Amino acid sequence: MREIKQSRLHRLTFCFILLAHVDASNDNERDDNSKCGLYLAPSSIPHAGLGMYAGHREYKHGEQVTDGDIVIPIFEMEWHNQLKDWEYDHFLWDEYTWNGEVFPGSEEEQEDVSQLQFASPGVGAAANSYLSLVNINDEWIQLDLGTDVKSPGAGAQTPYHGRSFSATSDIPMGGEIWVSYGSNYFASRERVYGYIPLPDSYPPADKLLKRFERMRIRTEAELSDQLSPGIWEDLLDTILDYGKTWKTSRVLNALPDSAEIIPDVLMDGGTAYRDFNRSTQELSWLEENGQCMDNIKVLEVSQESPDAGRGAAASRFIPKDGLVAPAPVIHVPDYEVLEMFLPVDTPRTKGGGFNVVPDMEGPVMYQLLLNYCFGHEESTLLLCPYGLLTALINHSSENANTRVVWSDAMRHKEWLNNPIEHFGEEYIAGLQLDYVALRDIEEGEEILIDYGEPWEKAWEEHKATFAPRENYVPAFELNKLLPDLEFRTVRDRPYFLDGVQLRCRTWYVNKFQAEEEEELDDYPCQILKKLGNDRYQVQVVNDESDNVISRFAGERMLWDVPVDAFLFIDLPYERLHHFQFDAFRHAMTMPDDIFPEKWKNIKKEENDEATASTTESATASDSEL
Repeated sequence: MREIKQSRLHRLTFCFILLAHVDASNDNERDDNSKCGLYLAPSSIPHAGLGMYAGHREYKHGEQVTDGDIVIPIFEMEWHNQLKDWEYDHFLWDEYTWNGEVFPGSEEEQEDVSQLQFASPGVGAAANSYLSLVNINDEWIQLDLGTDVKSPGAGAQTPYHGRSFSATSDIPMGGEIWVSYGSNYFASRERVYGYIPLPDSYPPADKLLKRFERMRIRTEAELSDQLSPGIWEDLLDTILDYGKTWKTSRVLNALPDSAEIIPDVLMDGGTAYRDFNRSTQELSWLEENGQCMDNIKVLEVSQESPDAGRGAAASRFIPKDGLVAPAPVIHVPDYEVLEMFLPVDTPRTKGGGFNVVPDMEGPVMYQLLLNYCFGHEESTLLLCPYGLLTALINHSSENANTRVVWSDAMRHKEWLNNPIEHFGEEYIAGLQLDYVALRDIEEGEEILIDYGEPWEKAWEEHKATFAPRENYVPAFELNKLLPDLEFRTVRDRPYFLDGVQLRCRTWYVNKFQAEEEEELDDYPCQILKKLGNDRYQVQVVNDESDNVISRFAGERMLWDVPVDAFLFIDLPYERLHHFQFDAFRHAMTMPDDIFPEKWKNIKKEENDEATASTTESATASDSEL
């Protein structure tokens, strides 16, 4: 009996120890979550503005560093603005956008993907690039509407989301986070960054340093008593002076400033790694000079409104007046740069050709980017915030728990006193907003701000008049439904009337080819007959953009085609977020109490007339389409 009691006692003791361990682990997790994991702070690169840093945690190779953010397509900016006489010759977003072909699915947006850019308002804009120290890489991006296709919010937000970043090498606490912009980014911006070293600059720089060091060692061994003090510093200074004179030598710009540290530079991995230590800051420095970026996380469906799509939620408790997120802003002096027009042909030239130009007299639509910027009804100025997940913060006039204020960390506070014309001459972002809690916000609670009365009025009017496209479902949504989809045959409504095209996958069609067509992703096709058991009789069809039939060997008819051989693509310009007059467009409204009077360059009555004219134009065009 005594042994049984002791056994029970041992088991109870073990349980208490286990529970205590679990409680301690939970406490540690809570403690870890309460500490900031990512900071926005001045970059370690001189004159490079702000950068991102690892906070109170280190990130191991392969570990996810950030949650999945959105990217926003910007369509054919140069084409839509070609006939305008612009006072400003620079679109600041060009310094922060990514090439269209970088993101899967972008090739279906428009005919020429080279004229497509993406604004990446998260890591893509906040993190700096130092090509020899790149330590994160983005994951595969996702495409979905985020709302029901019949929702009045469809097309009002980007379907591109899930751009998370993972560590490609270990990142220590306090280490700056570097993303790759690619060599072409820096090679085309010497005016802004100068001739900074590129990856192929470092090997010849290391070779030069090794020769310098060998010469120093050999010379000192032979003539040590005849050398004057500082000769090697003088020699290096002479070499560096050549670089300052030529200015275009990226190799010489990779060299260290002092001969004393050359042995250490070579021993620590060469010139490519000499700035690594400088890029790691003390946590105390980050707490004093930086702002926490990871107080919010992705909310897949807005709790406030399903029409809003995705949202942002608190990743930890945020006290009243506490920082929700920092948000530097990219200025756009005149929102008309975001106007979009229908195409019109010019009169034929003597050679019989013609040019397709924007119809400046026709209806006007706006780039999707407008929805992610702050504006004011009495100003042409737009302020587009960037920061980790801040673009996902939704609207509520009744339940707002957050507001925007000018940041004390703003780099150029004096700009608040400058006229709008000043911003057309600035090639850097210098203003900053902070999202600040209006009350205590619990972990997991959705972050909401008030977009302002003008925005809400426009949204209510849009909902009252909205009529969804009757049969439209984007291809990236149709492809998720393939196993359960009721396919149309040639006797049914053609798919192209609804903005999509049916295709047969290359792996299946190549079974019937004399030679495989490796360069084709897929073939346009149409279903002639349903054979039962999810099998179909199919014909490969001609596509104006691709002479498929002439290359197709043998019969053009395919029998017994399975469902998994099909896919859909979107036809150019057909997606809801592109050039569709039934998609909602309106900037968020900056609170009037923080918007400088000097920036109000539109009289309110003029703005009301312009808004009414644009609405009538869009409505008329909608009825014609």
